[in-house]
Formats: sequence, C-alpha cells, structure tokens
Amino acid sequence: MQQLQIDSHQVHLWHLYVPEQDDDATCEEKGMALLAPEERERHGRFHFARDRRRYLMTRGLIRSLLSCYAPIAPQDWQFENNAYGRPRIANALPQAQRLRFNISHSASLIVAALAVEREVGVDVEHTARAAPLEIAENFFSAREAKELQQLPVGLQPSRFWDLWTLKESYIKARGMGLSLPLDRFSFSFDDTNRVAIDFEDGLEDSAARWQFWQLQPDNAHAVALCLERTQSQDVQILCRKATPLLASFGEFQGTVTRRSAGS
Repeated sequence: MQQLQIDSHQVHLWHLYVPEQDDDATCEEKGMALLAPEERERHGRFHFARDRRRYLMTRGLIRSLLSCYAPIAPQDWQFENNAYGRPRIANALPQAQRLRFNISHSASLIVAALAVEREVGVDVEHTARAAPLEIAENFFSAREAKELQQLPVGLQPSRFWDLWTLKESYIKARGMGLSLPLDRFSFSFDDTNRVAIDFEDGLEDSAARWQFWQLQPDNAHAVALCLERTQSQDVQILCRKATPLLASFGEFQGTVTRRSAGS
C-alpha cells in the first residue's frame, strides 16, 4: 500500500463513487478478505445487492485508506466503539493512534475524512432527491426552522441540506450521535459565505472549538466537514478520489461553498 503523509494542519477528504453494478468477482473477493468477522456478518444481512456493495466498499475504503497513513495491513486494523457507538482505532501503534477518521455515504458517493490528533466529522447527502422539509420543525432549532420557512420556496431545499449536513458533521465530530439534541444548537450564514454555530445553555460546548466547511463535489451531493480547532496554522483541505480498494487514486476538485470564520 502506498504510504501518504498527513500533517497536523491538514484534512484529507476522500471521495469514492460506488458503481451501479459491479460484476468484478475478484474485487469483491479481495474486499471481503479485508473485513473482520463481524463486518462480514453484517455484510451478509443486507437484503439488496446494492447495499451489500456499498457496505463492502465503505469498509474496504476506510481500511485501505488507513493503511496509507500507518504501516498496518488493511485486514489488521482494529476498531472499538465509544459509549455512543462511534468507532475509533484500537491498534496501539503510535502512527495509528494519532489518526482520526470519519466516514459518510449517500446514494452513490462515499466520503471519508482523515485528520491528525483532532476530532473530525463529515456528512454527505444526495441533494437531487426531495428535501424532507417537514422534519425541520422537529430537528432544527426554532431559529433555523423559522429562517428556513421565511425563504422563498425555491431556496428552501438547498438551505435544508446545508443545515442538515452541518448538524450531522458536528454531532459526528463530537462522537455522541443523536444523544446531542439537534434543536439545541444553530447554524447561521452571512453574506460573505461564512458559517457560524452557536449553542443553547447546557450543551457544554464552545463555538470557538470547531470550524466548518461546506463543499460541493458534484451537482447531486453536498458535503459538510467539521474539524476541532487548534492553535496551529491554517487548515489545508486536500480532496482526493479513490477507486475500490484503492486500486488507484488521485486529486479531486471539490468546490468549497462556505466556511467558518478563521478557516
């Protein structure tokens, strides 16, 4: 596996498009060989072939990716879950322990984010489908829901996906999932394409701890990235594309549409 360098001021954002059909039995066999027994068991529980294919590529991608940053074979990576079910690296090797990762998928796109010694969360959504605007009242803050409703009807879907991906990226970076109530923190946007977060009392977090980016990898998907802030130099986001099992990879031109101040 080719070794890659990732520095403390960088985030590597990987994109993998899942083919609609994959008749390459050799690729599937190689992918299955990378999985842990519990992953193979879960793979077998998916009813539809497309879901099995996406799960296999997701797990194969993260295992293969991590092996590009630490001298551990893809099949030898070990993971453990925190109290909220978020996986983290269990291998004791120092090069492995410094890595942080998060992964998301929607429709045909898988996105993985890797950073060094600071928490990271990523979410991708398939924005070509209808936005479920009706759930905003239950899952968004009162301010977010009100501002969404006040927008022209044609602009509401894109704002919904902006808010949803940002919220998902934040709770994933925190590693606490939906134990964090989505209506207790809010995102806002200004005219300079800056995004900001603020919290209601009792949520025990600080806006200064986090920075955010929104990216558009293509016309049918939206990505939000959340990264724990440090005192180091400005963050560099490197977008990369991959093929299944990292048979090849290269640069990927993702368009940053918004970011938080200082990012």
